[in-house]
Amino acid sequence: MKLTSDQEIAIRRWKLGHHVFHLHLTMMNSHLLALHTALENEEWATCRRLLETLTRLYRASTASMQYASDFPAGAYHGLLRPAMEPPWVSPGFSGKFNADHERMLGLLKTVRTPLKKAARDGRAPDEVNDAARELWREQSRNRANHKLICEKFVPGGTSLLQEYFATSGK
Repeated sequence: MKLTSDQEIAIRRWKLGHHVFHLHLTMMNSHLLALHTALENEEWATCRRLLETLTRLYRASTASMQYASDFPAGAYHGLLRPAMEPPWVSPGFSGKFNADHERMLGLLKTVRTPLKKAARDGRAPDEVNDAARELWREQSRNRANHKLICEKFVPGGTSLLQEYFATSGK
């Protein structure tokens, strides 16, 4: 089967965008571990620098996902989505199960509470509080952008995981 130009572009963008996204996740996880340590030691200048870097990494991950999805929806349905279904992968496949992504979300939780507490207690300088708020804004923008991408390819947003649960009775 000869691929169309749209399909070739879709495969290239999908794979490259997701590979770059994974690199961003890896960097975010290492920076979040360093941030956790800096928070424990109240190294505020390091905290600010790490928060600013994490914000840029979040912004870059949003851009890599936009790049990965910049092709016609028809190429997704005819080529990419079927590759995420049996027999190629287990039923209910979801990026939600990506270990590095789950680790990143868990690490974000471990720094969020100490950052908020340090802000409330007046221990963290304004620059750190501002950098933390910017990170949370970028995280929110990333989630909103991901929803738009999902809606582009699957109007109504039913994921393979949701379909699996709906049809399997689990």
